[in-house]
Amino acid sequence: MPFIPLMIDISQKQIVVVGGGKVAERRVSTLVHYATDIHIISPTISEHLRHMVDQNGVHWHAKSFEAKDIKQADLIIVATNSSEVNQQILASKPQHAFINMTSDAEKGDVVFPSILRRGKLTLSISTNGASPKLTAQILSEFKERFDSSYEDYVDFLYECRQQIKQTQLSMSQKEDFLKMALTQPYREKNKQLEMIKRLESMK
Repeated sequence: MPFIPLMIDISQKQIVVVGGGKVAERRVSTLVHYATDIHIISPTISEHLRHMVDQNGVHWHAKSFEAKDIKQADLIIVATNSSEVNQQILASKPQHAFINMTSDAEKGDVVFPSILRRGKLTLSISTNGASPKLTAQILSEFKERFDSSYEDYVDFLYECRQQIKQTQLSMSQKEDFLKMALTQPYREKNKQLEMIKRLESMK
């Protein structure tokens, strides 16, 4: 069964990561940008994870896994190198929770794509585990295609859309402005300012 790509707000969800090594590092490094209630369950953790505990408010529980550790979890990340513990976690999963099985994605119901963020623009790539190297190659191509200038450009498109909503223009005129903003000239800052000023005068 293929996974469906979704954008989900996990800012107020409880995330439990079981494991303290390199795989857990990668997951927590991603999650700290989206969630504030992250718990690591592991007797020991890497230096990088320790840094995130100190700097990012991640909670570390220095202990072995017990079923009670995930009772309130909304998202569980299984990142241990013990197949026995991994199966124990899977068997203990509460019905309401989602689970990411890092060692065997198909046994879970969540996969982590590779992510490129440019401000409000988010691009994600996944081959469902078929070829991590292809995923990395596509991500590299995306980084070149969508450089850091897209952060300001997407902010402009957002501001443009808000300004257009406040005008008395007809629906077709609004559509024309939105299409115009997507053309190459409006990648330039001076053209962006020109359009915003023009729209402000139409309110």
